[in-house]
Amino acid sequence: MNTVTRRTLLLGLGSLVLLAALPAIPAFAADRPEEIVEKIYAAYDNDGNGPRDVPYLPDVAEQLSGENHPGFDFFIDAQDFDKVHAVVSLESESDTDAVVSARVTNFAVTKVVEIVFVKRGADWKIANVRYPVANGFDLRQSVGLGVP
Repeated sequence: MNTVTRRTLLLGLGSLVLLAALPAIPAFAADRPEEIVEKIYAAYDNDGNGPRDVPYLPDVAEQLSGENHPGFDFFIDAQDFDKVHAVVSLESESDTDAVVSARVTNFAVTKVVEIVFVKRGADWKIANVRYPVANGFDLRQSVGLGVP
């Protein structure tokens, strides 16, 4: 027979309060920009909806939440996806910024996507997503933002 004592109940409730007070761990928390990009592309396999809560710079996040969203998934250059596969590599990094390249395959077509990061405090934030081809897509330009 299980008996719940007042002490057990109070300890259990106290634990719940402590857990609720802990900050939520962001889905894409990582120490390295290339790890963030790997998690972004891995999200296409997990839930069928692609990544959520991507760590953008605040100005980019604000523009993407409104009418300025480009209307397609710029991480895969498509509106739909099959089985997404990405080969990720760190192209450059300094103390304040980094560029990560991803060779992304979707529906058997491979494209290169560059993700530009800026470090804010201890966290890496996405400042831009661009396609390194002539007249390629540039997220900041498409939402009306300048250089971060």
